[in-house]
Amino acid sequence: MTAHDTATQFSDPELRAAVAIVTDRVAARLIDAIERDETALVAGTLDRPALAADERRQQLLVGAWISDEITVVNEERLQDGIRPLAQHTEQVLRSRVVAELTGAGPLERFLSDGGVEEIDVNSAESTWVTYTDGRKVDVGRLWATSAELTAFQKRMALRMTGTGEGRLDTSSPMLTLQSNDGSRIVMVLGGPTEHGISTHPRIAIRRFVVRQVGLDGLADLGLFPRPMVEQFRALVRCGFTILVSGPPGAGKTTLLTELLGEVSPLERIITVEKNLLELRLEDDPRHPDAPALFTRHANAEGEGEITTRQLVELTRRLNPDRVVVGELVEDEALDMLDVASMCKRGSLATIHAHTADIVLQRLGYYVSKSNTNLPEFAVWSLIAQTVDFVVHIDLVRNAEAEQAAVRQITSIIEVGGLGEAGGVASTEVWAMNDANELAQVAPLSHRHLTRLRLAGYSADQFAVTPGARR
Repeated sequence: MTAHDTATQFSDPELRAAVAIVTDRVAARLIDAIERDETALVAGTLDRPALAADERRQQLLVGAWISDEITVVNEERLQDGIRPLAQHTEQVLRSRVVAELTGAGPLERFLSDGGVEEIDVNSAESTWVTYTDGRKVDVGRLWATSAELTAFQKRMALRMTGTGEGRLDTSSPMLTLQSNDGSRIVMVLGGPTEHGISTHPRIAIRRFVVRQVGLDGLADLGLFPRPMVEQFRALVRCGFTILVSGPPGAGKTTLLTELLGEVSPLERIITVEKNLLELRLEDDPRHPDAPALFTRHANAEGEGEITTRQLVELTRRLNPDRVVVGELVEDEALDMLDVASMCKRGSLATIHAHTADIVLQRLGYYVSKSNTNLPEFAVWSLIAQTVDFVVHIDLVRNAEAEQAAVRQITSIIEVGGLGEAGGVASTEVWAMNDANELAQVAPLSHRHLTRLRLAGYSADQFAVTPGARR
């Protein structure tokens, strides 16, 4: 049978309908099997890994069930006086159902593209894809209806338990998951037929596509000038505590990961992250001794929550050289400062900020909010004694040309202890010069230069370039 004959026999609307029917039937069987496993797990009678966490077994079961359901579809067609599906059509049907149930459905082609960084599903009719080169494309309708998109969300929630419970329903209308490749997936329940929190069902996926390129690779990408590679390397290996700041999507986690790549493989790095494992140092061959810890939400009964503070307390008994508290959001700030002050080799973390000059104020606000009993002097003293440098990344845009944003480090601030009038004393030691290049504009403090010299680094490596001083 020719492709034309196949198209005539089984038009695209019919194919979509068949995909929906087979997908719904197999999904129902998969959900039932997962729920039975969960019941057996609670009862203590399950003698194998739970199906929700066994991806290979899911794939095998789904493959067998698809064959069963295609047989049923063909029998129904014969009863209606219609020929069974052609072999080619069956293959297309099977591949689409597999993608829906064990892959990412219509998003699969974007997730398999190494150049895709973000996928934003605004509705069944509109999905935006952002590429690593800054391009942003509306790829249009990927689902026939909102109901199909919602069903896709719920199937994904059931399959991808990740680092938390995979619930997306009326009682839990928003969900954050992590895929096997580390991508962050946020789903929101919505639409007229769902008791959700948005006008449409939505999905936002953030992929971490730059991995293990080293500081040299980041310099090649234009994040900072190549001469700064050796300076960053010295700051990290010397054991300074460094905050990486910037707006969402600026590349904070990527820079943090590559800075950690300069840490000696003999050092024991323990990472503490909130819900998701974005740093994934355990998967990085540069870190043979890097245990990862993550927080946990309470279950449906309100029990079992594990907080950042509890994990930080745990790290004290796990013999760390460095503890990295991923992203600082409110309570994590105090925990990070606390653990960094007792670590042998300091710490690193990321924090959201649109400009470098507000980072320390925001950090102080987070610390004060997490412990309202701390006096203001104690807050600033803790920051001044713990943080050494703030590295700020900007998304630099050419507004007139409407070009894609470029990631670039635009400022590095040195923390120099307590200020005379209160607060924290700080100096911008690297800034953008008249040629729009990052350059050292002020000398490092005697305290930090002394630590660098004791670690075997020359002070000349951090000398201000003639003419660059402000």
